[in-house]
Amino acid sequence: MARIALIEPSKLLPKSRKIYEQKLKGKPGNAQKALAHRPGHAQQLPGLYASVAAARAQALQTIYIRTSLINQCHYCLQHHLASSKRTGVTAR
Repeated sequence: MARIALIEPSKLLPKSRKIYEQKLKGKPGNAQKALAHRPGHAQQLPGLYASVAAARAQALQTIYIRTSLINQCHYCLQHHLASSKRTGVTAR
């Protein structure tokens, strides 16, 4: 049982309702229902999810590049170097 009451969409305050409808497309999960008590925090959650997804994509591209180097596959290396630029991976 949750220690924080989960707010269902039908019982939302107007500010939280706007977030539910625009950012979450009317399909909130339990984390969003709990954060509905604090609309400012709930509004930041989609941005957090996006940054985590971007970091994951960067990590995967780095793994692909390393694997291509180990396998000495020039074709794969060129492909993943190009893909990595789109995800924001930079050379150090």
